[in-house]
Amino acid sequence: MKKLLFFSLTFLLFHFAQAQDTDIPFKKKDYPLDANKKLSYSIIQEVPKTSKDELYSRALSWINEAFKDQPGVIKLQDKDNGKIIIEGSTEDSYSVKTLGVLVPKKYYQNVKMEFSIKDGKYRLIMSPFQIENIAARFGGSYIPSSKRPIERYFEQIPDSYSFTALTSLEKTQLFSSKTILIKAGRFADSTLLSIKGYMAKATAPVKKDEW
Repeated sequence: MKKLLFFSLTFLLFHFAQAQDTDIPFKKKDYPLDANKKLSYSIIQEVPKTSKDELYSRALSWINEAFKDQPGVIKLQDKDNGKIIIEGSTEDSYSVKTLGVLVPKKYYQNVKMEFSIKDGKYRLIMSPFQIENIAARFGGSYIPSSKRPIERYFEQIPDSYSFTALTSLEKTQLFSSKTILIKAGRFADSTLLSIKGYMAKATAPVKKDEW
């Protein structure tokens, strides 16, 4: 899914690794929170002259393409009521400086996505987000060390502070929290853009035989 939705990983790693020595621009108000103070991205899109069944089929096609390497990602599939719920995961990373050495930090970003579909329109809600830090590699897979709601990283970003007055540890914590939230925002924005284009696509006409 990362190939489909993410920016170049090489560019992001370079950008975020370089940014640790200086503060990263970040505004909490740019990150949408729902009534329960959970990070939540959503879209409501009208697709005129398109049946519920067609939109439902398009949503499934998008899911199967975006999460083709994650079998079992669909947790609810209710065509009659136009509901689809998925719980997907993407692997990401960034680097922090520790004693002058860049150390990669890998993590999984888990997110729940809920489609509600009607004739001519649909709604998608992406929430909640969960960050699963990776402690070590074991064979061909990673061992997760901890799971926490992404809102915990909001709590680690003070409303006001003097960056130059922060300790090295505080700068690293601030950098990590902002980086994870920025990446989540970019992921959500690119995902919604991808879905919006996919759901609005016109059905290709069937060609008639010319002989």
